[in-house]
Amino acid sequence: MTKIKTAAAVPGKSGNPVALFKMLLAAGALLLVGGAVWYVAITGIVGLKDWDYVKYGLAPTIAAALGGAILILDIAAYFFLPCFKEASAPLKHDLKQDKIRYLLILPGIVLVSIFNYIPMYGIVLAFKDYKIKSGILFSEWCGLENFTRFFGRSVAGNVILNTLFIGVTQLIITFPVPIILALLLNELRSKKFRSAIQSTIYLPHFVSWIIMYSLLFSLFSVTSGMVNKLLMSMGLSSINLLSDPDMFYGMLYGTSIWKEAGWGTIIYMAAITGVDEEMYEAAYLDGANRFQRCLYITLPSIAFVVTTMLILNVGSVMGANFDQIMNLRTDATKNTVAQVIDTYVYDMGVEKGQYDLATAIGLFQQGVNCILLFISNFVVKKLSGEGFF
Repeated sequence: MTKIKTAAAVPGKSGNPVALFKMLLAAGALLLVGGAVWYVAITGIVGLKDWDYVKYGLAPTIAAALGGAILILDIAAYFFLPCFKEASAPLKHDLKQDKIRYLLILPGIVLVSIFNYIPMYGIVLAFKDYKIKSGILFSEWCGLENFTRFFGRSVAGNVILNTLFIGVTQLIITFPVPIILALLLNELRSKKFRSAIQSTIYLPHFVSWIIMYSLLFSLFSVTSGMVNKLLMSMGLSSINLLSDPDMFYGMLYGTSIWKEAGWGTIIYMAAITGVDEEMYEAAYLDGANRFQRCLYITLPSIAFVVTTMLILNVGSVMGANFDQIMNLRTDATKNTVAQVIDTYVYDMGVEKGQYDLATAIGLFQQGVNCILLFISNFVVKKLSGEGFF
């Protein structure tokens, strides 16, 4: 007698319980997130004065509630229905076997949720006319007014362009340095000497930016700096390095390399140690010199790590190093070459108390960073075949 396969037994078909579970899981998540975003967006656009819950808020609420219900029922079905018994067995086994590890992870998940995800509610400030007395919840919605306020200011264009300029040039100048350092360290034959060099170049990372600026001030201050005192004792004129706008970018790139290049070599050194030594030996026997072994073995072997770091760095081009720039800027540079989005957000939010405007600017910045992350991943994946996701 011929056995007939049921749809549930055929992997990949619509009748497959696991495939159905995944489809419902995706649909539930999409409805939940989409409904929440829809609700926030429509309330921001319509505004509190013209708000009608039945007309504007009911549909996204139903969508989000439906999505949440689908997620809960779908996950419950996965663990308790007989048709998922075989599929959920490995997960149940893992949960039972590694329950101590999952319990150890739980505090981290709770902390991340409390300090990273729950504060995201503050994003709604970007769409509100925030009043301290009313608070975030009861302040009136103002739609996209905060965004138009920012883009309508004459300083907006200069701030955005300066942020992009610093981000792109700093990426081009500083990104290759840790890779080159890691390749050079890998060529050192003495392990003790290599360890000593590594420890030395790691140390600046642990120096805070305020301490770093104190070192610069003690060296290059016009009145009391060691360098300027030496120049004046030789009959030469002093240099105003810290307050000269023309020197700001060079000082920015130089301090970035000095402080972070050594620390950045860690991930590349870890990748290099995973390269098979037999490949180097075979290349040596074939007559390849050190440079050729580095070029044709080491670099291709760590290409995935390099592309991953490049994608992550491109995704933060609009996020210039706030701590660094805040400490390096002076009265002569704070409104010109040292004015970037992060410092402008600080000026508007912390100094002037315009929290709604500062939130809108920050949201715009992170939106651009997110777009750049996806674009860089797409381009790198097309060119090299390897991407971050």
